[in-house]
Amino acid sequence: MGGLEKIIHKGKIEENATIYSYTLHYRYRWKISMIVMQLMLLVVFAIGFLYTAAFEWTKLMSVIGQLALLWILQGLSFGVYCFVSSYSLRWHIDALLSPWGGWRTKNPLSITDYQQNEWLFFSLGIAVSLFVGAWWGLLYGYCMGVFHVVCSIPRLITVFQLQKWKQTGRTYIIKHERLGIGLYSTAG
Repeated sequence: MGGLEKIIHKGKIEENATIYSYTLHYRYRWKISMIVMQLMLLVVFAIGFLYTAAFEWTKLMSVIGQLALLWILQGLSFGVYCFVSSYSLRWHIDALLSPWGGWRTKNPLSITDYQQNEWLFFSLGIAVSLFVGAWWGLLYGYCMGVFHVVCSIPRLITVFQLQKWKQTGRTYIIKHERLGIGLYSTAG
């Protein structure tokens, strides 16, 4: 009981008291270069949209509104997923140009869970853009689909890079960090 009293003092747990010790193996970060690349792709896409479509401000504002709709739907679906899985949410502006509008979980995930979540929400964004294309017009669905794919680039690259770690026999966990994720193994 003496060790437990050291850890728990007046109802508070010490910062360094953990059950597991985590070993960092790799950090996958989408730095400013990835964000600049995404912005450049979006600008090129927007210029192409303005030259190919009959330019009208109402169409442009409508597309921007639908992109906000995509972010809201992705954020809500991720929130529902986290609620059902009993994960806690956090938001940070560094991932604003990523799917889910910067929402992520505080809880560690296994590589398999992380990859399944990324593919699930990537598929959700494609499904929403196909629905918009069928309901409001092909141009709007195309715009939303391209926007979703461009914003998904960093996360899809991470999903493919994690595949090599999944092939090893060790158990790894994923933790969301600022501007990326960390790949950890647990011991203990």
